Amino acid sequence: MRTNIFIQLLMFLIGHNALAGIAYISGLVAHADSGSLQCMVIAPQLQTGNVSILIPVQGGKFEHEFDITAPTFLNISDGVNYFGGFIAPGDSIYLRYDKLNFATSIVYAGVGKEKFGICYSINEIKVFARKLVVAAKMQRYPVDFAFAALDSLHDVVGKKISQSAGSMSAESTAQLRGYLAAAGLSARYNLLVAIFGDSFDNILKTQGDRLSKESVMRMQALLKFDKAFSGSRFYADAVKTVASIYLEENVQPVTADFATKKYRLLADMLPRELRDPVLYLTLKSDFANQPSVADQLVMRAAISTLENSAHRQSIENLLTGYKPLIAGDKAPDFSLENLSGEKINLSSFSGKTIYLDFWFASCGPCHMLFKAIEPVKKHFENDDRIVFLTVSIDNREVWKKAVARFGVKGLHAFTENQLRTHPIIQSYQVTAYPSTYIIDPNGKIFSTQPSQNHDILKKQLEESIRITGK
Repeated sequence: MRTNIFIQLLMFLIGHNALAGIAYISGLVAHADSGSLQCMVIAPQLQTGNVSILIPVQGGKFEHEFDITAPTFLNISDGVNYFGGFIAPGDSIYLRYDKLNFATSIVYAGVGKEKFGICYSINEIKVFARKLVVAAKMQRYPVDFAFAALDSLHDVVGKKISQSAGSMSAESTAQLRGYLAAAGLSARYNLLVAIFGDSFDNILKTQGDRLSKESVMRMQALLKFDKAFSGSRFYADAVKTVASIYLEENVQPVTADFATKKYRLLADMLPRELRDPVLYLTLKSDFANQPSVADQLVMRAAISTLENSAHRQSIENLLTGYKPLIAGDKAPDFSLENLSGEKINLSSFSGKTIYLDFWFASCGPCHMLFKAIEPVKKHFENDDRIVFLTVSIDNREVWKKAVARFGVKGLHAFTENQLRTHPIIQSYQVTAYPSTYIIDPNGKIFSTQPSQNHDILKKQLEESIRITGK
């Protein structure tokens, strides 16, 4: 009877955690009595920024709770080893390994363990590909040899995903397949470069005696990207990288006015389902390289081809009146509504340091950041010289429910049902979530990228407070 009650209670808790969006990771690390694990949280949504958190290790043990709404990738490092995998609502994953001998000691257990184990196998494909280079160069047909070896490993991992599909959500399965496809695409393209040391088209032109008909077909197939994985952030990013390298190395040298045509040429390489995510990632990456005025005009033309309005608005916000905010700039004013229905603006907090945080309810990394800086808010909770102001881009109903549900500390405002189109999103150049700023007591930008480490953030805020000498 007690066993049945225990099982029922366990099933209830697992179901409750899944509904609540809660996932856990814990474990034991030999030869790591203290310190921390660096964890990068990567949500599936393209517009969601990555969040870096520290998971304390005490006596070799660690644990952390994640509030997520969808399968989310955790990229973890202990300073020596790099590992990770997808974690989904309801998961409770336990890891055990030796810091000095990770590969032969790692053990995954608990609900959701399959996803971590599979991701480890996928990451091994990249390692295996690098090891193939020397042996492949010695073969009559290097591509046939190398790709066949990768195919075998790819098939093994693919079977693992199929066998585990019944124990995970369809979304988790899809994300794993996308991650596998991304790893395979990147590994094969990089192998070609490593083996022949030449551009893609030159390999086809000059290495005819080392390319069988099968080799040529397999190479050409690399540039036929698979629309089935358009929902995978990792696959879209891999396609962006491979397609961009191909265009720059093979098309640019023989194309007049390449700069004005590159986005159209990129779109022509892609199936319709992949055009939006890949073009969005490419535009965002190009913008980070501080485009010239001429390049910005080309980018504006490309923006109009984006079908996803959120992607389009995000890049438009970057380009409109482009002048990156930097420390020392006057903070843009704003007008927002708070929880009481009152209007607030920058002058509402005159003489105070403001920690400004843009978020939305279903943003997993946003909640990771809330969790990570809780000690900072606790430290300053009785200090009236500082304000923690969150700005939600959700509509009023979703925003108020989320604030109540998640118990986020601080002052709260929202973009007044204008979502991502509110002027504050443009003036603060918000293109990913969460986005954070520190504004000093004089109303100037103190930091455009506050630390996500609570100890460092605390020091940054204390430095900002001291600006007025108070």
